[in-house]
Amino acid sequence: MKNKKNISIATIIVFVAFLAYIILCYKPLSTELQLTPQWTTEIKQENVNPKSSLKVLPFRLGQNTGYFTHEGKIALLHNFEYKASICSDFFCSYMQDSREVQIMNPEGETIGTIKGGGFPYLTEGKIFLMLPGGAGFELRDLNDNTLARYENTSPITAFNSSPMGTVAGFADGSLYVFNEKFDLIDRLEPGGSDYPTILGANISSNGNYFACVTGQNKQRFILYKVENYHNKPIFHHYLNNSIVNQTLVAFTKDESKVYYNDATGLGIVDTSTCKYSHIDIPGRILDIRESPVAKSVFVLSKEKDTVNSKYTVSVIEQQKYKTGSFSFNANSAFILTDENALFIGKDDKISKLIISKE
Repeated sequence: MKNKKNISIATIIVFVAFLAYIILCYKPLSTELQLTPQWTTEIKQENVNPKSSLKVLPFRLGQNTGYFTHEGKIALLHNFEYKASICSDFFCSYMQDSREVQIMNPEGETIGTIKGGGFPYLTEGKIFLMLPGGAGFELRDLNDNTLARYENTSPITAFNSSPMGTVAGFADGSLYVFNEKFDLIDRLEPGGSDYPTILGANISSNGNYFACVTGQNKQRFILYKVENYHNKPIFHHYLNNSIVNQTLVAFTKDESKVYYNDATGLGIVDTSTCKYSHIDIPGRILDIRESPVAKSVFVLSKEKDTVNSKYTVSVIEQQKYKTGSFSFNANSAFILTDENALFIGKDDKISKLIISKE
């Protein structure tokens, strides 16, 4: 009886200890980012009321451009022969020798005409005309008025605009920064390399930062901060392997991170701490899109410029951790994010995936 009693007490002690261990060591299962397919649609004109209240999003695939809805309808489809430029506000197509370009709204109506030689570049709310020879540009309005003009002796090699400013980089290694009124606020020559040229540049949405990838041999990335009308470099990093093509520089909407494409992937810099990190990404990065869900970022890259190339979409969480990727073969592709959705275009199809954290 005594032995049975001791065994029973020992069993209770072991059970209590085991239970306490489970309670103390219990951690809820971590949630994961989920991409749930919702629809895939072929690119063909749909019977969508051009004056409907449905939200439309821009796309360009191969020789097709236009707008589609969250519901999977192609609201407008436009085939172009040479090149096209599109944003959420308007679009246009043009030939190499076009002397007049019509600006169209998402309903397909002509809302303006741009005259003169050069190539149009449309971005949110702005119409730029890259001048013949590639060494200058103009800001135009829908009435073809020139709002601002700048010309240099060297070709433009990098160009981007945000609501609060514009940056232009040139083959001679100079970087020009304009404010929201298009006043020239600074002209920089980052230097530091054997052959100075600006390969990529961008300015943040609020105009507090701008950055560039510059030079050949001792190529480097430089981040600048705007303080009291003075622009100072706050971070620079030499790239291990130089790239020879134009490259992507992109800020997050909240300006907390800036990304750039180097020879092996994605460089990431925290704008407040200037902490640098790197993520290996296959191929050349074509686009970066972010979503408010888990501060996720989606990167589209292309490994080779060949027929039926391999494209990869890399998934980054908290703006800095790569948590997955998937690849597909296509002749052309795009990615776009809006609200909690990721849209992927592939040749003649567009797919919608819902982004969630579960």
